[in-house]
Amino acid sequence: MRPIYIYILFGLVLSILFSSGQIENPDTHLRLTQTRIIVDDHRFGLEEDVGENMHGNIAINKAGQRHMVYNPGQTITFIPLYYIANFITSDEVSAYYFSAYFASFLNYMVHALCAFLLFKIALILGVSKKQAYLASMFFGITSYSFVFAQSTYEHHFEMFFILISSYYALKKNTENSGLYSGLMLSLGLVFRTTTILAVPAILLMQSDNKERLKSLTTLGIGVGFIMLYNYYRFGSPFESGYSLAWSLAHSDKFDFWSLSRIPIAFFGFLFSPGKGLIFFSTTIVVAFWGIKTFWKKQRLISYSILLISATYLGSFSMNFAWHGSIWSYGPRYILPIIPFLYLPIIYLKPKKWVFTVMLFAFILQVGLISVNYKRDVLKDYITNNGLSDIEYIYSLKKEPHLVQVKQLAIILPKNLKKLINYQPNSPWKKETRRASSTVVINSSIEKNSINFWWVRIFHWKFSSIGRFVSVVILILGFLGAIMLFKYVKREII
Repeated sequence: MRPIYIYILFGLVLSILFSSGQIENPDTHLRLTQTRIIVDDHRFGLEEDVGENMHGNIAINKAGQRHMVYNPGQTITFIPLYYIANFITSDEVSAYYFSAYFASFLNYMVHALCAFLLFKIALILGVSKKQAYLASMFFGITSYSFVFAQSTYEHHFEMFFILISSYYALKKNTENSGLYSGLMLSLGLVFRTTTILAVPAILLMQSDNKERLKSLTTLGIGVGFIMLYNYYRFGSPFESGYSLAWSLAHSDKFDFWSLSRIPIAFFGFLFSPGKGLIFFSTTIVVAFWGIKTFWKKQRLISYSILLISATYLGSFSMNFAWHGSIWSYGPRYILPIIPFLYLPIIYLKPKKWVFTVMLFAFILQVGLISVNYKRDVLKDYITNNGLSDIEYIYSLKKEPHLVQVKQLAIILPKNLKKLINYQPNSPWKKETRRASSTVVINSSIEKNSINFWWVRIFHWKFSSIGRFVSVVILILGFLGAIMLFKYVKREII
């Protein structure tokens, strides 16, 4: 079987077994709401009653028009999902939440495709399929990317286009590889402007200046698109809306970027209990066993990995919101560098202890996503009548595995009885519920269901036929997992 089919199956299995069935953050809801407005009202922009100005993700232009600050990539991606939801039901509330349900499955497919690209990059570096599969497997089931794919942010799309751009940059003796590499970065910019941070490292991967010039040429398409998008919304190609949004949300002036933040943020990205990569993607340490050989045999790509890591870590460490808030899970802004950090595993020999570590780490990662991660944050927020981001992030008590085990012990008994849906009976407009935060944390489906769609669906109001179909899909997911295990055992172990 061709590897691409294996990875598509891998994505389907991950989506079926581990998707939450709900959008867990207001950022993605805002993007999906923009999709709804585009499809239903045929216009771009946000209504007055959509979103919260205090969240810092909505900006108002000089004409008084409200726009989300985000790039349009994810909103465009959601359009087919919203059309499908409208085909299933004519009720606008159901259509919206059906589309949100479908959206929760999307990132696991993108994550699987990223694992495939890591596999392809490993092959370009000259290792065997067995070694390429090994590195890809560690990334695919034990990394922070696997955990974070249950969330519905757009960072996985950024990572995907950076990886495919890197693939073309490394693919020597291929006509127009430079053009394709730059074009992929352009597509990444449609999702996140920070894709631009990968450009220096990818140019370093290129074989010669001619290919670099080609990459910069097609990269200009994405840069031009974003500048036009900014001009359309805010009247300036250089205004993304973030400064306007944060001025709207916070009357006090503060530095968006500061060199003084680098030490605490850099340490936080790597080693803090609440955001540290070493806690959310612990198996990166396994790559240390292959670093010496990787450095010796792959000097150019090693420099490129150092460069992209330094660029992402250094740039975001200067930002006032480097942590992405305590309401998001892990170090989400540096997600694109993670697959590159797993590449040295290609020089690790596939011994028994390696697969034992992989299995144990996979079980731990499943534990991280078994409970809605916001449950603990909300609990502390209620108890303390507010939270300090920095205190929460650096507290040893917030080691994610320990937190999620404690929360799982609390919610397991609750899943034996009927939980309640407190979402308003209308398409999402802002993060409101028909109950207090205390009631939500005690008895809501959102915060108390085991965090997989195939559990949550038995708490929602759903038809018997729908539940029967869901069980059939779940069984197919397990059968797919068995097929994957047999393939891995035959090809790798």
